[in-house]
Amino acid sequence: MLEILSDDKKIILRDFIESDIADYVSWFTKDIEWMDWDAPWEKLDEEYDEELEKENWTNYYYNSLKESDNRIRTRFEICLNDAKKTHIGWVSSYLIDYDYRYTKASGYRSVGIDIVPEQYRNRGFGKSSLMTYIDYLHANNIKSIYTQTWSGNERMINLAKKLGFKECKRNIRYREIKGKKYDGLTFVLDKL
Repeated sequence: MLEILSDDKKIILRDFIESDIADYVSWFTKDIEWMDWDAPWEKLDEEYDEELEKENWTNYYYNSLKESDNRIRTRFEICLNDAKKTHIGWVSSYLIDYDYRYTKASGYRSVGIDIVPEQYRNRGFGKSSLMTYIDYLHANNIKSIYTQTWSGNERMINLAKKLGFKECKRNIRYREIKGKKYDGLTFVLDKL
């Protein structure tokens, strides 16, 4: 299992462990406020099923055990660097094509972050986590890193700018959330 301590010693990024399953079941069935910020256009109007979520995350856990420890991680869990190693969310990455759209084929690496419990937001944990993950990707020869959000997610926009990301694509009125149109934003961070 890989664990990475942030330079500021605030957080630990680590691989998924079995005890994370319970957190994810809760985060996808009860504590779902975070979905208002992370791709809210994907939020379903129906309730999520706890048993199905438990099955899905249990399968994810067992599949992750089969993966090589030498692979470049596309996801890490975010834990506080406290006595309990409190699990508060995740950082992840996915590929986008040359038009900045999600793809399973080759393309650019785009990163995202979710800190689920509201009490841990606006305390520097997101910045520390994303910086640590970006450093990890750079150390694995991924030079250009992207992030995507929507114009209503000011916290993510501000975080991207603090980390040195520059806007490279804006899709005007691209997303509709609760009857209002927002721009789709793509930012890039180039390592020199």
